[in-house]
Amino acid sequence: METPNGTPGASTTPADSARRLKESATTVIDRTRQAAVGKAQEGVQQLGSTIHSATSALRRAADDVETDNSLLGAALRKSADSIDQATRSISDGDINRIVDDINGFARRQPAVFLGVTFALGFALARIGKAALEQTQNSGQTEEPITQMPGL
Repeated sequence: METPNGTPGASTTPADSARRLKESATTVIDRTRQAAVGKAQEGVQQLGSTIHSATSALRRAADDVETDNSLLGAALRKSADSIDQATRSISDGDINRIVDDINGFARRQPAVFLGVTFALGFALARIGKAALEQTQNSGQTEEPITQMPGL
């Protein structure tokens, strides 16, 4: 009888078992990493779309306000430009640049940064709630409505 290592009659050595275990673990880690990267890319695309909508709204607000208050309009437009720049960094995947852009934006426009952070947090909470409700609703089957006895 020949064993997996090709030696007739010899049993599998602990080193062979350890090597196979390490290879299996490496394969699982690689597959998990690939799945995580795929999900992260999907999330980045969704985030980019959401941020693009937010910056469009900021620019519309800047256009509306600019006739009455040019400074506020310019600040809103500059904020939208900064957010767009950060979004491009996210799309490019340069994490260090993203952190630097966010820090710079927060220092230049702290009030707007807090407002945007609040709005994004609120939007993410609503998205999360909707996702949970959708998951719960998709797991339930429709049951026929029955009348209560005595009604």
